[in-house]
Amino acid sequence: MSNIETLTATEAMARARTNPLRRFPAPDRDGERLYPLASPSCAPSFEIARSDSVFAIGSCFARNIERALDEAGMRVLSREFSLGEVGESLDDAANFFNKYSIHSVLNEITWALERERFPGRDILYPGAKGTWFDAQLGMARLDFPPEEILAFRHRYLDGLKAVVEADVVILTLGYVETWYDRALGLYLNVMPPMQAIRAEPERFEFRVLSYRDVLEGLEQLHALLCRHRTKPLKMLVTVSPVPLLATFRDMDVLVANAYSKSVQRAALDEFLIGKAGVDYFPSYEFVTLSSPEVAWSRNDYRHVAPELVDRIMSNVLTRYLPGGAEADPGAVTGEGLVSSAKMLSRLEKYDDVLALMEANRALADGSAEALILEATAARRIDALETAWTALTKATEIDPARPDALERMITLCRPLRRPGEAKALMARHVEDFPERSEFRQRVTWL
Repeated sequence: MSNIETLTATEAMARARTNPLRRFPAPDRDGERLYPLASPSCAPSFEIARSDSVFAIGSCFARNIERALDEAGMRVLSREFSLGEVGESLDDAANFFNKYSIHSVLNEITWALERERFPGRDILYPGAKGTWFDAQLGMARLDFPPEEILAFRHRYLDGLKAVVEADVVILTLGYVETWYDRALGLYLNVMPPMQAIRAEPERFEFRVLSYRDVLEGLEQLHALLCRHRTKPLKMLVTVSPVPLLATFRDMDVLVANAYSKSVQRAALDEFLIGKAGVDYFPSYEFVTLSSPEVAWSRNDYRHVAPELVDRIMSNVLTRYLPGGAEADPGAVTGEGLVSSAKMLSRLEKYDDVLALMEANRALADGSAEALILEATAARRIDALETAWTALTKATEIDPARPDALERMITLCRPLRRPGEAKALMARHVEDFPERSEFRQRVTWL
């Protein structure tokens, strides 16, 4: 195996001298880059315009990326599917959009772009009482005739063809524990249904992908996209931070998950060599290096908090938008500012919230939500005048928002401003007559 990079000693030393992020953070030096919210940096090789369309594919983390980009105002083609009755019956709970391994992604994109290679009815496994399963589409039970399922399947593949029209393709690698159908010569997206395993136990194999398996799958996918696209390929690749739920290997799931993520992360570095318009962005590092108290939603150590996804995509946009590569590495979008403040508040890092807002003053002053978060943090450390200033700005830029005005009224008590409280209450009566419950609670006034 060849090295992925070779430099002379002189070249290596010269490059080290110009890399400001060369040393690992320590508590007394760049510690804020690591804890509580990790901020790994990336070096874009291309730009993404706000008007660019995006297609995301891969594991469940790709759905988080789609949501964040959609809320940031970008067009996400991988969300613009119309799948008819069968697709609507699956709903989001079926996770049929998720592709958990590189081969699952490669299968679907191959079938979408080269339809003659689609196996057709052979990919349907019979279940009980006339139901069917498609192991490429999660574990959802399909309670429809095969002809209707296949018609839906072709609509789904038609939707996936948008991958050649999108300006930016985002690929998220999930797992390397896979299942293989020997009869079809096909890697499956999920474990085949138990009915199929019981009927033909020798047909299916559990396989753990190697470094070479992952790399070859990536190379095949890249070649496939380049073969069918007419516009230049701009591609972001990453590893999903979402860990294995359980393992089929004879080892601790913590150890199995470490292999699953690290082998894919390693393969991506070699995959990037010599590929113009293909970059790695560190969503995996953003999540796994951040404080677990804010990294995970539901406190389950598996589902990434939406605020952290917003922070990650804020980093991507600020770095990849025109001129972003030369921007301050700490620059954020409005979504990233709010999400970072929410996570810092959850950690009770109120001084850090105020420092974040001050460092992004113009951005904060244009967002009522950011200003309310600033006011809340200031109130927690008894910086009452700072809280008052932030709430005043929030009511000015979004006068239709009652919570900012109500917080100002409440703040008048510790500030000893009963006259202002009465004036604000009169304004509250006029602007929000339906919120009498709040007014009844202000008994001190």
